Amino acid sequence: MKVKGIVVHRWAVGIGVALALAAVIPLAVVACRGAERPTSQAGEEVREPVQPPDITLPPPPAEAEIELAADATAEPEGLIGPPEPPLEVTYAMAESAFLEARYDMALQLFTFYTDRRPGNPWGYYMLGLSAWKFGALGQAEAAFERALTLDPGHVKSLVNLARVLLDRGHAYEAMLEIEEVLAIAPESNAGLRLLGRAHHQLGQVDEAIDAYRQAILVDDTDAWSMNNMGLIMIEQERFAEALPPLARAVELRDDVAIFQNNLGVALERTGHFRCAGATYRSALAIDGSYENAQLNLARVEFPDEPPELEPVDLGQLAQSFIDEIEGWREAVAYRDWTEQLDPEQRIVLEPILVTEADTAVDVGSGGAEADTVPADRGTGG
Repeated sequence: MKVKGIVVHRWAVGIGVALALAAVIPLAVVACRGAERPTSQAGEEVREPVQPPDITLPPPPAEAEIELAADATAEPEGLIGPPEPPLEVTYAMAESAFLEARYDMALQLFTFYTDRRPGNPWGYYMLGLSAWKFGALGQAEAAFERALTLDPGHVKSLVNLARVLLDRGHAYEAMLEIEEVLAIAPESNAGLRLLGRAHHQLGQVDEAIDAYRQAILVDDTDAWSMNNMGLIMIEQERFAEALPPLARAVELRDDVAIFQNNLGVALERTGHFRCAGATYRSALAIDGSYENAQLNLARVEFPDEPPELEPVDLGQLAQSFIDEIEGWREAVAYRDWTEQLDPEQRIVLEPILVTEADTAVDVGSGGAEADTVPADRGTGG
């Protein structure tokens, strides 16, 4: 017979049917037995396929070969879809990571955010804060500078750029940023505190104390300025004068280990070893790994105070500093009043300088020798 022009003998058809039946029957047997356990293919006999004789098939058309090649390399439909668009990072998402103190994540998210919103100075400001908190000071500096390129009057970026520069030991460069802050906001508490830090780093001690005094007059709860002022006095070995501002700083923020440690140093160097030991223990209760407090506590563990030494009253010391601040206010108010008078009515007065010694409580002298571990500056300001 003929199939589309191909001559097929009847005996060939019979052989083909027999071969098909021979292939189907073993498969049926295997299908019935295969439900129990999989069979190993390692020992199976491999048979060569049998080609029926005298059957000549035409080659497939070229289009079929191309289609077959395409079908062989295509992924099964529905398994892999189109790639999802990248996650849209919002300001709120990145800010949430920052507020949760996940600064590494905040740094990454604000980097993504600023890449997509390059015109928003607040994005670069928060990127700078995240980098600063994470310890990447160079990246923080670059982010704040970018924010200021977009908004030259962005006070928060100016303040924090100055803070980063001070942390990097670049006091002169920081002073330029601080001057811009105070030109825009003369009563900026943060700007005045940073001015004190810059003067301190430059060795200008009197100017530093005056700047901290001005910062405290703007905000009389500025515990960091009080701590920094007390630190300068400790460095100058004016331990009795350091007690009031440090006592007030601890009264305001008793959760800061650095404040507790610095107050302990001032107490120790004025002979109040027992009270100093209690203060060092408070510092360690806040931060058990605080090495300076550990060393300081070990030195005063067995105090030998003079029996005639009166106990120190930290509350009274803090109150004395509050009273001192009021004295500063009165001096400033009096100076401003005289400057408002007409030149002919103005009374020539000697400059009024209110110092810590005017109101500081004398708690004695003495204390440990020069091996006292230095007080800490901390990272405030």
